[in-house]
Amino acid sequence: MKLGFKTTSLLFASILLLTACAPGSNQDTTAQSVPETAAQETVTAGKETGSQTDSGQAGTHIVVDHGGNRVEVPDKIERIVIDQIPILSTYMSYFEGSAPHIVGYSGSFKETISETALKNIAPELLDSSSTVYAQSDLNIEEIIKLKPDVIFYNAGNKEHAEILASSGIPAIGFATVGTDSPADPIKRYKEWLKLLEEVFGEKGKMDDFIEAGDKIVAEVETRIEKIPEDKRPSTMILFKLIDGVPQVAGKGVFGDYWLQHLGVMNVAEETKGFAQVSFEQIYEWNPQVLFLNGPGLLKLNRQDVIGNQVEGVDFSTIQAVKNQRVYNTTLGMWNWFTPNPDAPLVLAWLAYQTYPEEFQDYPLETVIRDYYKNFYGYEITEEEMKGMLQLQ
Repeated sequence: MKLGFKTTSLLFASILLLTACAPGSNQDTTAQSVPETAAQETVTAGKETGSQTDSGQAGTHIVVDHGGNRVEVPDKIERIVIDQIPILSTYMSYFEGSAPHIVGYSGSFKETISETALKNIAPELLDSSSTVYAQSDLNIEEIIKLKPDVIFYNAGNKEHAEILASSGIPAIGFATVGTDSPADPIKRYKEWLKLLEEVFGEKGKMDDFIEAGDKIVAEVETRIEKIPEDKRPSTMILFKLIDGVPQVAGKGVFGDYWLQHLGVMNVAEETKGFAQVSFEQIYEWNPQVLFLNGPGLLKLNRQDVIGNQVEGVDFSTIQAVKNQRVYNTTLGMWNWFTPNPDAPLVLAWLAYQTYPEEFQDYPLETVIRDYYKNFYGYEITEEEMKGMLQLQ
């Protein structure tokens, strides 16, 4: 049920509290590092006429995107197409629980949306057109037909950037993931929000939202800091399983940064990116905790793995499976291992699962409910909460 949006002054009386592969993509579309000022800087000297000209026509302003490109965009934006980047949930949080102006996005995202709470919070997203048949197949003709005022795309995808530039439509690059650039999802979603502020000319709009999330992260990390090293389990994230071949979250991708925030060892840190490995290697690593990737990328659930019911794969010898310390994200606002506005909640959820003793008194359900109610104007259903928590 949608509620009226409440300001952050109502947020968390009881709380301080807690990926470029878009769903369906096997590419490692390496993004450039975000310039220190790129996400914050709107070049005011490039303002054409303010919000409107004397003739009543909308003006334009210059935005510096995450690829360092200076892009002239309309002051009045009413039609947006999103290519490849999984930014729909972050965009929705920017508009306090709705997703206006979006007329098209990557078609594979609809499948992801159908498995998340986003379908209930911003159902209008399911009505948007698909402009990309798959993550690598850009349909520029269909994009042009939608007459967007601006296009959001993956700043690291140079091929798409060239095609989009040829359309003459302003295109803003958002940083995603790359093994040579920071891909911390707790930082990335904030960079996306700040760039959206510049695009829409609303600098500072998301400050309260970001501050509230930072408080959640700070409380979780303060608890983690007090945990002795001998109580920190070895951990692995299974990113995909394709034809019996596992892909894991190696060094430099979103999952690796989540594990760094948790203060645990990523047993796959010797690999890089979304790495294909053998099960023999996983048996040798023998992680004590196993996280399964969420909607859009991995269909496995913890019951399948713990029960060793995955055809052609033997999980039974892995310590995490023996001890039933296997967890998968399902609902939430998006795939919880990629950047999304739930990022502070994701960290809290991960910590709750990783350190059940140290977080047994942490009010995780209350934190999640309050965050959604205050910032998305949405009351989580019992079914959605059950899917988010995935508690033992």
